[in-house]
Amino acid sequence: MSEQLQRLFNPESVAVVGASTNPEKRGYRTIEDLDEWGYDGEVYPVNPRYDEIRGHETYASVADVPGGVDLVFVAIPAPYVPKVIRESGAAGAAGAVVNTAGFDEVGEDDLAADLAAAAREAGVRIVGPNIQGIDAVHQQLHLLGSYRTTPGGLGLLTQSGNMGVDLSVDAQHRGNVGFSYNIGVGNETDLQFGEYLDFLATDENTDGVTIYTEGMEDGRSFLETAQRVSSETPIVAFKAGQTSAGKESAASHSASLAGDIDVVDAAYRQAGVTRVESLDRVVPVASALTQSPTPDGPNVAVLTDGGGHGTVASDVLTEAGLTLPELTKETRAELAELFPISPNLANPVDVMGQSSHIDMWAAAPEIILDDPNVDMLLITGAYGGYEEHWTGHETEAEPDEEPRAADRIVNARDETGKPVVIHSLFAELGSAAFRRLRAGGVPVHDAVTDAAACLDALAAYGRHCRHADEKSDFALPARDENRSRIVDGSRLAEHDAKRLLAEYGAPVAPFELAANPEEAVDAAAGFDGPVAMKIASSDIVHKTEAGGVELDIASEDAIRAAFEAIMDSVAAYDPSAEIDGVLVSPMVDDGVELIVGVVEDPEVGPVVTCGIGGVLVEAIDDVAFRALPLTAYDAREMIDEIEAQALLDGPRDRPAVDRDALADLLCTVSDLVIENPAIDELDLNPVVATDDGLSILDAAVELD
Repeated sequence: MSEQLQRLFNPESVAVVGASTNPEKRGYRTIEDLDEWGYDGEVYPVNPRYDEIRGHETYASVADVPGGVDLVFVAIPAPYVPKVIRESGAAGAAGAVVNTAGFDEVGEDDLAADLAAAAREAGVRIVGPNIQGIDAVHQQLHLLGSYRTTPGGLGLLTQSGNMGVDLSVDAQHRGNVGFSYNIGVGNETDLQFGEYLDFLATDENTDGVTIYTEGMEDGRSFLETAQRVSSETPIVAFKAGQTSAGKESAASHSASLAGDIDVVDAAYRQAGVTRVESLDRVVPVASALTQSPTPDGPNVAVLTDGGGHGTVASDVLTEAGLTLPELTKETRAELAELFPISPNLANPVDVMGQSSHIDMWAAAPEIILDDPNVDMLLITGAYGGYEEHWTGHETEAEPDEEPRAADRIVNARDETGKPVVIHSLFAELGSAAFRRLRAGGVPVHDAVTDAAACLDALAAYGRHCRHADEKSDFALPARDENRSRIVDGSRLAEHDAKRLLAEYGAPVAPFELAANPEEAVDAAAGFDGPVAMKIASSDIVHKTEAGGVELDIASEDAIRAAFEAIMDSVAAYDPSAEIDGVLVSPMVDDGVELIVGVVEDPEVGPVVTCGIGGVLVEAIDDVAFRALPLTAYDAREMIDEIEAQALLDGPRDRPAVDRDALADLLCTVSDLVIENPAIDELDLNPVVATDDGLSILDAAVELD
């Protein structure tokens, strides 16, 4: 990371522009925070109306500060901020934290552009604007307006000051995790998510990154950085603005343009970013990812002291997509010696009736974690609360035996390199055992759904780490119209789109363009069996609706009649449409109909889609997404994410989809769009999978 950002986030001096003697003003409270919370650098108040504030000599402008300054905190009205940024550049400042609102989030786009220009001209990096501030926790640089973030090892990037406080309070409540930085990202006028992420990934105090986002200014650069660093630095994100109402709120709040949540979710997975469904999952999942070993697979063993907890855990884990493996004979035999009257020693392992023998809570995890079929362990039930909370229950435990069992669980996790997560009905009450577990980095939860979410995130993260080098790097080449085979227009005619696809080796169904009925007859003679005929016009998008499609035509007279019928119907539908003729193609056998396409997402950029197509595409809405450029691994993952796997495997008399051929087609489409930047949207629907392979029956290409 650049020396400039190191100076910005680890400054030896801070100038406060808008400094005040009024304790109610942000310009006073910022100086107070720096004085009273341990910042050991120089503090320079800036306000021409005062000689000194809180014992600090005060300056008329940043440019007057002797010897220059590293960081400028700005809390003055928006119209004056660009001038201050230019003065900060003259003073040699590395960066500025702009607390001020009133830029593009309220429609002041010209002022926002002036601020961005000032930053470029001055060489000053801007954090914000429109933020509470930042908190460099371990440097005691608290610039959040009298709020101090819970210290720890997570870097926090947020587009909402309140959400940053929310996550900090959650971390404080949980007691075993906190933050190295709390950075308000705001409008991203200059510094953007990807650059912050790059900085945090190299910071020695930061083990992982948590994100609250409503929409990124440059989501593509964030994905590039995330893919590069996520295998070493876990990233957990909560994205707000998922609904239409939420998107409207995000636009007014942070000047962001929220992308489609399904697209963003897929791109995050592709880059190794863990997206959580609720804000209260951010801290526990991030804690699990940064403090637990990375598992080799999704296989979870369950240890419980009650059948109910075991059953619920099994349901929740299975619904999360995790697997409950069968334990080996050797493991079951060892457990049988330990629990001779246990009702179940399969998986879940139920030790009901013997759980008061606290040492068993350590011995059993040691045995289970040694099982080669097990990647992770969930302990669920009452463990951790027997000694302190099991009122009226006679245990055979010696005092402090439960904390000692906790130490053995931590050691077993470390020795095997397999994560352990605890769910206990006593977790909210706390105990010495829980404190030992949390201090050792073992997650403890009072809800089994939270425990399962942590295990699910660990499994997904492990999968990403194993395959990160097989995934896209998200790098798009610079737009070069000279490289493109398509440079102008608004839409390609279907036959031109198909010819372009065929040049790239895509499996386009054979076709001929006929300008009159006789050419149509000649074209059909070159194919075996009946033919399909449809209008060829870039102006007619909905061909069936225009009466521009005739199917299963066999005789020459029927071909001539179909040609005339198509022309008459289209002329009535749109008299101004430019007609190139009629496409004649052989009929394709019935098969599974798929859709393959490319769309431009406002946050992610170009993404490829694949799913169930044909007339069912809108009714079923079963598609998967990945950001371009696509790799073979990305393509296979997409196909596996389609929900209708039974349909892909060939229902009843339908053939199975050739998954390798479909993956090749997805990569071909990716190459086509990357190499032809004029393509704004591509739609192949249907792509029919038959015993003979894939056939693209219809193709539409929209140009930018």
